[in-house]
Amino acid sequence: MTYVNQDDITTLDEKKLLPTIKMGISTVLGTRKEQQDTVFGFSREPFHIAVVCDGMGGLNAGETASQKAVEVLAKDFLKFEEDEEEIPKFLLMEAKKLDEEVYDLCDEEGERLDAGTTVAAVMIAGKKLYWMSVGDSKIFFIAGNRIFPVTREHNYRLSLDIMKKRGTISEEDYELESKKGEALISYIGMGNLRLIDCSQEAIVLEKGDRVLLCSDGLYRSLTEEEILNIVKKERNVQEAANALTRQVMGRAAVKSQDNTSVVLIQYA
Repeated sequence: MTYVNQDDITTLDEKKLLPTIKMGISTVLGTRKEQQDTVFGFSREPFHIAVVCDGMGGLNAGETASQKAVEVLAKDFLKFEEDEEEIPKFLLMEAKKLDEEVYDLCDEEGERLDAGTTVAAVMIAGKKLYWMSVGDSKIFFIAGNRIFPVTREHNYRLSLDIMKKRGTISEEDYELESKKGEALISYIGMGNLRLIDCSQEAIVLEKGDRVLLCSDGLYRSLTEEEILNIVKKERNVQEAANALTRQVMGRAAVKSQDNTSVVLIQYA
């Protein structure tokens, strides 16, 4: 994990401005044996980036997949010199590139790892935020007393909901198939990736707005109302990120808990 923390800056001379973007990152193992999440947050004026990847696969394959995806995206971000208008195109092309890179990962014997990872990423330029998502890691937008996801979960339930809306599946079959609803239908590393959600228009940030990227370990443990209340309670963005994972771990004693990672961004 690589992160530059700007939240501790308190005194600046007349030639400097307070940072407009503050980030807090927190990740916990849960009750799992391996940490398969990889997170990244970095500011390189005039751009800022945050990424959460949740790896999938046996042994260390999930960890390798998520680390590879973050590594490639981070390196390409550091070379990004285009105008702000090119960010959606950049994120879309990166999703396809990450898919190819993770698909081609091999073990020491040269066999494909057959691993994968989700990705949720945002890039910010000035007041404008753009996002990209593949899989079921989520991005939440928090403004005042409102919280809502800007991404979809790319799982079987999404396909079922589309079929239900079109009237191509019966209510009985829908309920029966919903038992398999959390199975991913799109992820980085599946090869020939087609289902990618990517913003075409920017979300314009206002003072105090927050954006939360997280692996599914968070939102499957805490409700949106609980997440909102924790974020609102903590004024310091890093403390808020820590409080989210701390609340998750408080429940790990009574149930199995997945790896949980969050990147919390505040527009100051």
